[in-house]
Amino acid sequence: MSRARSMTFLSAMRDLQWRRRRVIIAAVGAALVFSITLVLAGVSNGFDVETDDTMDRFGTDGWVVGEGAAGPFIGQKPLPEALVDAVRADPGITDANPVIFSRKTVGTDSPEEVNLFGAALDGVGVPAPDDGRGLEAVGEIVVSGELDYDVGDEILVSEEPFEVVGTISEWTAVAGVPNVMITIEDAQRLSFLDQPIISAIAVSGDPDALPDGLEFMSDDVAREDLLRAVENARAGINLVGFLLWIVAGTIIGSLLYLSALERMHDFAVFKATGTSSVVVLVDLVFQAVFIALVSATIGMIVAALVGPRFPTPVVIPLRSLVSLPLVAVAVGLLASLAGLRRAVTVDPAVAFNKA
Repeated sequence: MSRARSMTFLSAMRDLQWRRRRVIIAAVGAALVFSITLVLAGVSNGFDVETDDTMDRFGTDGWVVGEGAAGPFIGQKPLPEALVDAVRADPGITDANPVIFSRKTVGTDSPEEVNLFGAALDGVGVPAPDDGRGLEAVGEIVVSGELDYDVGDEILVSEEPFEVVGTISEWTAVAGVPNVMITIEDAQRLSFLDQPIISAIAVSGDPDALPDGLEFMSDDVAREDLLRAVENARAGINLVGFLLWIVAGTIIGSLLYLSALERMHDFAVFKATGTSSVVVLVDLVFQAVFIALVSATIGMIVAALVGPRFPTPVVIPLRSLVSLPLVAVAVGLLASLAGLRRAVTVDPAVAFNKA
């Protein structure tokens, strides 16, 4: 039996070598598909990572929002700014600051969309810049490092000029859209026509009894609110990823099926000389596993090269890198069932029907 296994293993290697061009084309094709699945998984995970980074920079214990609001950002229910003092008076609150969230554009020739945050000058809910300083007066702005602006530059937000006083590295949200931060007064002018209105109140502590019309929201719920804008995109990405697995399986399965058809005589000879169907099965299984692993390895390399050039943050999760070879092998074997069935059911008599 061991000799039969060695013969089938040698036969599998020889077949891969003989059909190397076809194998290379199939492996590269499957690798490109696998690389896209990894990049898509990285895009989906990137939504979570950038949102977590943005939320962490606020340094809050939670948010006070209008009763019935879905969140402090996308699902906001605007509040009168005067309520901030009432929240600060709550014995369970150690710090509270107003926050405004809206979407605006920067620049004029090629306007770029940004997430605009109106914030206090210091305290909770005020992200600290990595370079430069924080806000000290109206007309100043802290921008994401993803924007092409440095400290001291002038930037136009909705055609109004602001001086860049600080930058925050890799500060994005909602699928790679850069964040910017201006004072509450400036944000009210741009978003609420100078009305004393805010989107929510960032707080430290746990409120005991909020005024009527307000409710407390945890950071986890607020995080989901900020992610709400990309949920449809995430669903589409997951669907495309599933379809790509089918494409990769089809590529590997087609190669193995053609190989099985062309080697029917070889398999018949093996069986005519006493080789069991299990050993014949191992022959094609080895090829499927080999091609799948090679494709997965190339796919990981390509994904690592393509990811940084993607327009949205790509953070490929470790679980995807670990599971890719396993899933690739499983998909390859599943797609090769037709070829495997032909190989193990071949009639040994076929060996004597071909010169």
